[in-house]
Amino acid sequence: MELKLKCKTITPMFMAGADGKTPELRSSEFKGMMRWWWRAIKADDDIGKLRKEEAEIFGGTGEGEGKSKVRVIVKPGSIDIGNDVREVINDDPGLKYLYYSTFSLRARGEPIIRKYYKPESSFSLEIVSFDYYSFGKASAALWASIYLGGFGTRARRGGGNLAVESAEPNNIKGIEFYCNATSVDELEIWLKENLKIVIQLCNANVGSLQYTTLKNGKILLFKPLRSWRDALNVIGERFKNFRNNKEEEIFETPAFGMPVMHNRFSTRLVPYENRHERLSDRWASPVIFKVIKGKGENYFPVVIFLNPGGVNLIGREERVGNDWDNAKEIQKITFKILSSFRDYLKPTKELTL
Repeated sequence: MELKLKCKTITPMFMAGADGKTPELRSSEFKGMMRWWWRAIKADDDIGKLRKEEAEIFGGTGEGEGKSKVRVIVKPGSIDIGNDVREVINDDPGLKYLYYSTFSLRARGEPIIRKYYKPESSFSLEIVSFDYYSFGKASAALWASIYLGGFGTRARRGGGNLAVESAEPNNIKGIEFYCNATSVDELEIWLKENLKIVIQLCNANVGSLQYTTLKNGKILLFKPLRSWRDALNVIGERFKNFRNNKEEEIFETPAFGMPVMHNRFSTRLVPYENRHERLSDRWASPVIFKVIKGKGENYFPVVIFLNPGGVNLIGREERVGNDWDNAKEIQKITFKILSSFRDYLKPTKELTL
């Protein structure tokens, strides 16, 4: 069984090879995103069972885990590489805010030079499997990766959004990979129909409290605009304005992702597992900004709120020389600010999953 997609980038895609700089279409990157979305849809609190099933589909390196039952093949088509993303974002404040880390300065003042795949770059993406059930789950995960997320750096902030120009076959177990919506109402129906099948194919559970999932999440849809730039800029600018107004609420804003850096005070906020131990340096945002391209020149701004899960505490750490001291102040995380942000956005349509 195989699925062949002809894709093109509709927003800048920052995907690099082993050196982290040279643009490269990596099948492992696409497969990794498929794995992530499969877990998000599955929403299983039994982590051991979750990992075992994931390895059965996508392969694993643990004891008793075999090779992947799914192959992901990427073939470049008409590719256009850009040297500096500021070439395409111009002075749009929303795009600057969403893509800031791709052209900002490092701590020592060294510029970040990130090459990228320009919008309208094309390539083919194929998944192949001899296992009926794994193929269905992988197809569902690929659909979610394309229409709920993005690929490469800044994937949750509008980077690496794709449009499917053609699919062979277009209908896989009921999933449609080509979006021909021309209105918010049509997009809502199309998303609902496909999400229902995707969730069924992944055999989703009631929900997990241990990690970020799609269960009980929300998808906010807005009226289409005539370019990806306009579509992403409008939601990016609203995000920028909202965050600026909440800048002083330092224990609230980590709900959008961590670390949160306050360079002026040599302070950062990071996730903590208990009162003494740091969970990690980073925690990915449960809010995804993206563009879905419909039929013709219809570019829909979309904001997705995932069910966060997994993080309970925030630690406020202070810089000591080049290191970070253990948190002197720890508080329980709340996600009330996410509800306030949803209300602030005022979407045309809102889907609850």
